[in-house]
Amino acid sequence: MPEKAKRLAPKGETLRELFLKSGNLCAFPGCGQLMMDAEGTFIGQVCHIEAAEEDGERFNSTMTNEDRRAASNLMLMCYPHHQKTNDVTAYPVERLKQMKDDHERRFSRPDRAILETLTDWTELDAPTEVRNLKRLDEVLGWNNGATELQEAAEELNAYVARLKNVPIELRRFLGAVMKRAAKMDSSRAVQTGMAGTLILISDLKGAFNLGERAIAERANQLDAYGLGDIDQIDTDMGPKPAVRILDLKSGWPLWRDIITFCEDANEPLEAFTDDLDFARLDG
Repeated sequence: MPEKAKRLAPKGETLRELFLKSGNLCAFPGCGQLMMDAEGTFIGQVCHIEAAEEDGERFNSTMTNEDRRAASNLMLMCYPHHQKTNDVTAYPVERLKQMKDDHERRFSRPDRAILETLTDWTELDAPTEVRNLKRLDEVLGWNNGATELQEAAEELNAYVARLKNVPIELRRFLGAVMKRAAKMDSSRAVQTGMAGTLILISDLKGAFNLGERAIAERANQLDAYGLGDIDQIDTDMGPKPAVRILDLKSGWPLWRDIITFCEDANEPLEAFTDDLDFARLDG
């Protein structure tokens, strides 16, 4: 007979583990809310994936009370996102576990955060290949046939094999530029076509708080890897420099589609820029 559900406070060692793996950030994708402020006050919330009590969200009667307060069943979030994830239909157990895993994996590799001379960090990356792109097809509403999806998968795998050799900081820049371009898509700061998506450097300066030279240097790096370059957008003030993210050779606007996929499927962009986990696009 299962034991009576009773809320137990997490152990100190469990809280230490959660905090270290949290990176002092809310686990909800894209949230930058700190869990501990500059004065050392904990301002986050310890959240259960499967509830501690019977009337709670996602309660699992087969778990023990110790299981319920274990680190594997807990995650740190800010108050608004704790409340948001109380929607059990939108946030079932498996989705929260994936969210926890994605977030904690970002901070479980201290080797990436410690710069060591002459270390090629791209050797540590292990991209996953795609097989069928069925999930991408479903989320974006393509309704493509198996042959078309297979051809796209082969092109994407060849691209990812090259992307693996690109430093993670530059991959993050690529993703951030494309995310900004998607946000500003209806403005005159963005232009699509011309083999890719263009966004004014002046817009990126303000959005990223980076100087024009720093942005240009990163764009030149993208050019060196065949991922992007610098071009121009015609404005009322004449031609102005812009960063371009290149489409694939077939004309597939891959990163525009990935941004849309992440938004519609509630996937973190870091899964693609950091972890190269493109298998998430499969069904």
